[in-house]
Amino acid sequence: MTEEEKQEIIDRTAEKVLLMLPEVTGNLMLNRVANAKLTKQFFSDHPEFKGHGESVESVLEMVEGNNPFEKYETILEKAVPEIKRRIETIKVMDTTTIPSKPDMKVHGEI
Repeated sequence: MTEEEKQEIIDRTAEKVLLMLPEVTGNLMLNRVANAKLTKQFFSDHPEFKGHGESVESVLEMVEGNNPFEKYETILEKAVPEIKRRIETIKVMDTTTIPSKPDMKVHGEI
């Protein structure tokens, strides 16, 4: 294959990719809007999650990472039990009191 033939293949490929960009961008935008609507509905369906955005986001990322090919609706459904568990765990944690001496049993020392 000559350099001219290689360049022709590269040029045609680049042209096709550039022609596809508007369609790909449009699909990404539509997907983002649809996910935003689903997220809004999700928080409407689960008002107890209000004020726990970091926990919700963290769990959603974890569930999505473990289920990369699932629809967003399914990701949201699968995340609900774990979000509830995480919020309950946070409620019982004391994040305001700092002990003057750490509990050595927790750190493996007796």
